[in-house]
Amino acid sequence: RPVLEMLKKQGYDGVELPIFELDVDHFAKVGKWLKDLGLACTAVTCRGTDDNPASPDAKVRAAGVANNKRVLDCCQAAGATILAGPYHSALGHFTGTGPTADELKWAADSMRQVAEHAAQGITTLAVEYLNRFECYLLTNAADCAKFCKEVNHPRARMMYDTFHADRKSTRLNS
Repeated sequence: RPVLEMLKKQGYDGVELPIFELDVDHFAKVGKWLKDLGLACTAVTCRGTDDNPASPDAKVRAAGVANNKRVLDCCQAAGATILAGPYHSALGHFTGTGPTADELKWAADSMRQVAEHAAQGITTLAVEYLNRFECYLLTNAADCAKFCKEVNHPRARMMYDTFHADRKSTRLNS
């Protein structure tokens, strides 16, 4: 709370909350602090290999969907209106090739389920592509836009991150 108070005094209008621990009660408390201080908030999260929404293993994909939904519950409790991040697949996990059609389908199907859950609250998904050194599923704006069109849900949007859009760090389409 003291950090949030300091940020408000310095003139900030909002903060981005990292949601890596899935404790809804904690984020409800943080949300109350934010409301009391008049700070808006967004959130960020990611998935790993144990809960990868693009995994060939249906149980791992289900864990990814469940954890993304739990993150949305934390967002709702905190009052976060946007959830950004690479929660479409496992961060830092590589197969040695580009994404397969199946992986893209599994990830889109998973994200559609998460978007349906988001529609029950105030949070919109801002799917973030990353550079090729951090993930392999979505590494540029064009792929992310195509992915969001495949998800085909009004609560699934994309985030355009200027760092990850740098041509030196992204896979270029020829």
